[in-house]
Amino acid sequence: MLVLVLVSLILFWAALYACRAHRRRNAPSLLPASSSAASSASPVLYSSRGTRITLHNLHLSAQLSSFNDIHLSASARIRRSRWKPLLALAYDAGSLIGLVGMAASVLLLLWASFQLALSLYRTPPPRTPLLHKRDALPEVTSLPSSHHAPLTLIVPGLTTPLADLPVFLLALFTTQVIHEFGHAVAAAIESVSLTSVGLGLTVLLPSAFVAFPSGQVDALPPRPRLRVITAGAFHNLLFWLALLAFSSTHLSTTFCSLLGYGDVSRYGRVVVGVDESSPLYGHLPIGAVIYKVGDDTLDTASGAAERWEALLTHRHSPSEDSRTLGWCAEELWFAAHNSSCCTSSHPVVPTQACFAPSSDPSFERCVDPLLFLHSDASTSKHRCTSAVDCGHGQLCVRPRGDQELLTLTLHILPWLRDDDSDAERTVVWQGDPTEILSEVVVGDWLPRFRVLPVGLPVLFSQFFMYLKMLTLSLYFFNLLPLPFLDGGQLFDTLQDWWSHTLNHVDGDGEYVSLAELEGGGDGDGRRPHLHTKHTLTEAKKAGLRRAVHVGVGASLGTCVVLSLANAYMNR
Repeated sequence: MLVLVLVSLILFWAALYACRAHRRRNAPSLLPASSSAASSASPVLYSSRGTRITLHNLHLSAQLSSFNDIHLSASARIRRSRWKPLLALAYDAGSLIGLVGMAASVLLLLWASFQLALSLYRTPPPRTPLLHKRDALPEVTSLPSSHHAPLTLIVPGLTTPLADLPVFLLALFTTQVIHEFGHAVAAAIESVSLTSVGLGLTVLLPSAFVAFPSGQVDALPPRPRLRVITAGAFHNLLFWLALLAFSSTHLSTTFCSLLGYGDVSRYGRVVVGVDESSPLYGHLPIGAVIYKVGDDTLDTASGAAERWEALLTHRHSPSEDSRTLGWCAEELWFAAHNSSCCTSSHPVVPTQACFAPSSDPSFERCVDPLLFLHSDASTSKHRCTSAVDCGHGQLCVRPRGDQELLTLTLHILPWLRDDDSDAERTVVWQGDPTEILSEVVVGDWLPRFRVLPVGLPVLFSQFFMYLKMLTLSLYFFNLLPLPFLDGGQLFDTLQDWWSHTLNHVDGDGEYVSLAELEGGGDGDGRRPHLHTKHTLTEAKKAGLRRAVHVGVGASLGTCVVLSLANAYMNR
């Protein structure tokens, strides 16, 4: 899977750069040689009246001006609307929330870095997989983290399933569109015109952005400028609250039911997909309902998902019956088998398992477990606790304690059956049961009609979960006071506003210190000016800004490295 993604990326970017090289060679030029040489290095891949596509350093960007008129019309309507003061007040609240969010994001970053550093020195407990490579994702608001780490990077293939990469990228792009829409709305309220709307792709990560005329936002008074700067994060927070409210109302359950899906989460797990490299591929029909693992059913009050995971990760103690029940077998038939697989770590016949009678555990023989475990086997399936429960000349045999054998009992949908007798099927698994979790995708929703795709509810659940995680993550991340983020502009605006209020302004609007007023001048009768004081003030502001940027940037880098180290160590 990872190799396929890498090869596809290489071919995609190679094709783009080949197209750009072809365009440069064939583009007519009436410019002098030196200018033409500079033009040949242009990153422009395509250009028209309303669209400009550029390609530079593995960054593909498309700028569209077709939305400018819509934004201008919306801005004019807002200016004439009686709701403008209310909208401005709402985005003022967003500015205040943004200030709190910036402080919270810095504190969260420092705390997370400290906790991640500590977690590297702690003895990890036995690993309990909470999120498996191929399992359907639950609706949660944060990624499961190893050893209760305070922060987990979302890295497809490392901290999240690589198979979820398309859903992850779509959710990331959606949250960015919500973010940039907030900036556009706030700019319309302040009558700031729109230059272009853009879409970007950096290596693999999509992005969205809006551009405004240079200087228009900076020319705004501090309060309106704060509205525009914090509007993106404000929209992300509002969107997260809306998603949270949607999930709490269980409307998704109603939605899936209306689409024609039935909820089986109380008693079973629907097979949504099976890894092609898995031995189970071709034996677990897509759409079948697994309702029994070994001798234990999945029907519990806590739900089938929890019990399914517990049974396959040895976090559930088998029932007394499942530990003691064996199968009745003819003694002569059992004795005719060899015992090679019971003594060799690499049996000649890998499909055989070591069985022994309850009365004599040393009497081991290699038998195909399908003869006992498979529902279609012709051998007697009479269960027993001892030879007393069996007939004359029979033994009560069971797998040796170290033999990892497991049965999955399935209910087959009518349109998946070979015939009417195939309503139930038993699949025997020999090996580590936790591998089933990494090779089989399961879900809660069963389609009632043949035309409905089995995996649609799982995709919806994954997309919804990533939306909740990414929109909240984007809220905090964008408010970090770094120069390339909204938090950097927010910090600069606050710094300018604060320094402006701390200075006294004379009647001519010049900044004059108390000492210079008392001195009466500079000796030549001219009014004192603060060129030296202004330079010192700007130098102090620049120094503080640089210190904040370096400190937050170092903390962010440390947090990323420590989070990757924790994720790698706890894979």
